[in-house]
Amino acid sequence: MQKTSISMRFGADTLARLDEIASGLGKTRTAVIEEAVAGYLDYDFWFREQVAQGLADLEEGRTVSHDQVKESIRKLGYDVD
Repeated sequence: MQKTSISMRFGADTLARLDEIASGLGKTRTAVIEEAVAGYLDYDFWFREQVAQGLADLEEGRTVSHDQVKESIRKLGYDVD
């Protein structure tokens, strides 16, 4: 995969934390940043899909009432009141 360089600026505290993580993992700053950004993007994509699915479910009437949720939780042995 072709890579493109970009420039970023970090505060001293963030850079120190980044260096601590990189050192502890035996990786470069770049590797840690790439993994962090990829993880964030994966999560953000997943989250947006879940929100879209939830909105579609709502529009289609696929919902449960608050009382139904509470009853389901009670059946698991938890006090919800």
